[in-house]
Amino acid sequence: MKKPAVTIIIAIFFLSIIYMLYSEYFRPDVSGPQGLQNANAANERAGDAPEPFVTLKVIMPGDLSARMGDFVENELNERLKKDLNMKLELTYIPWSNYQQKLELALSTGEKYDLFWYGASFVTVYKGYIQPLDELLDRYGQDLIKHIPEENFKQNVIDGKLWAIPSQAFTSAGKFSSVMVRQDLLEKVGMSEIKTIADLELFYERMQVIDPSYYGYLETDRGHEMLWRELTDRNYSSLDERLLFMVDEDSGEILSYVESDLYKKVAHLRESWVKMGIIDKNLVGNPAAKIDQENAGKLLFRVGAVSRAMENLQTVRNADPNARLREYYLAKEKPKFITTPSNEAFMITAAAENPERAMMFMNWILQTQENYNFIIYGVQGKDYELEKGKIKQLTNDQLMYEWMWRNKDYFIAPASVEDDIIHDLLKNDENSRISRLFGFHFNEASVKNEIAQVMAVYKEKFEPINFGLANYEEYYQDAITDLKKAGFDVVYTELKKQFSEFERGHPDAEPGFERTIDHE
Repeated sequence: MKKPAVTIIIAIFFLSIIYMLYSEYFRPDVSGPQGLQNANAANERAGDAPEPFVTLKVIMPGDLSARMGDFVENELNERLKKDLNMKLELTYIPWSNYQQKLELALSTGEKYDLFWYGASFVTVYKGYIQPLDELLDRYGQDLIKHIPEENFKQNVIDGKLWAIPSQAFTSAGKFSSVMVRQDLLEKVGMSEIKTIADLELFYERMQVIDPSYYGYLETDRGHEMLWRELTDRNYSSLDERLLFMVDEDSGEILSYVESDLYKKVAHLRESWVKMGIIDKNLVGNPAAKIDQENAGKLLFRVGAVSRAMENLQTVRNADPNARLREYYLAKEKPKFITTPSNEAFMITAAAENPERAMMFMNWILQTQENYNFIIYGVQGKDYELEKGKIKQLTNDQLMYEWMWRNKDYFIAPASVEDDIIHDLLKNDENSRISRLFGFHFNEASVKNEIAQVMAVYKEKFEPINFGLANYEEYYQDAITDLKKAGFDVVYTELKKQFSEFERGHPDAEPGFERTIDHE
């Protein structure tokens, strides 16, 4: 064979090798989470500490505990430097004004990389965040592995993924249960909560023993908890603004504020104000409510599937004998999964380190060791394992466990009674996928009307919601002003979009039932 021919063959051979490597590491992007399952080499790419060294700036709600501050600056950042060649810089915003200050930071283009909010706010912040499909494909294989595909779908808008649904755990009936001080319930001779009348009796008996306790139930939430008893229909709220709801059986979008059910809830809450169950000093004052809960003075509040476990340590700081438990009224009725994960981490459009933000989230779910480390701290210093459960050695909060709770890594706290863990793990039984699952209301065409409607709602409807304004006296004026603000325009557009969404589900006939696999 002649030398030029040999040279050509060798060249072709090496070009083939280069093409194979190129295809492996720089293949075309996929369009969504379903296609992301085919990204085979991301772990190797993300596994080596990247260059250069960066500071990842993250916004979180709440308050930075002393131990969390020390942990981040020392043990955590030491690990992150080694594994991801980065350091974490956390900015905490108190819960009471988290939304206001977060929006200010985003709207002014501050150079934050990553932030948390509830899943329903992904559409709200869409203008301030970036799509994550390519980043998840390249750097998020452990996220894909440990978070179900359906969880990602809830954050897909216009064919693109906008947030990481960090929690992958039981979620049916979220915010439709009631959490009570179980120890105090038993103290007054009761064992469980089955009805609204039980809550009222609990409060009345505790007032006889100690009137310093508050029978407070949030008025900005908790309506779905009351719906379970106040109607024989199955309804789910569209979002936290409490304007619309879906009939889970018929598939019809309804105006909640124009319904007889709204009237029933308003009357009930007005009676609770008169009884003292809803305290006027706490209504509309989240900071005061949190203070009372931290002081162990709340008898009950809206549940959130796992709130009894999450809030236990806080209430035990005030009362070491405290026990919490969640109950569903009308427990024979089904629970609905509207969002499989209510937690959403979003990467800002102004992020200077979006790749490292995705790597960081992936790192958390990469191993049980990483998961335990960032949530519980240093074994032997912050926690220890006791009979297969987590025994915390410090009361200081580290990374919020509920934000990243994952079925593959979850370890029950040693301080939480087995009956609470049993409730939690069995929660999704008797549940159905909500009609609202995966639906996103595109508000762009009615943005001005929504702003006007919510201004009227806040001024005219919230006092009725809180039980402070008499329904018969104030409702008609409130609904008239709501209509003038453009409520019907918003309602019409919502029904149009939801109808189109429903037509996209061939099984979505009246009375349909989307089921889930209970593992």
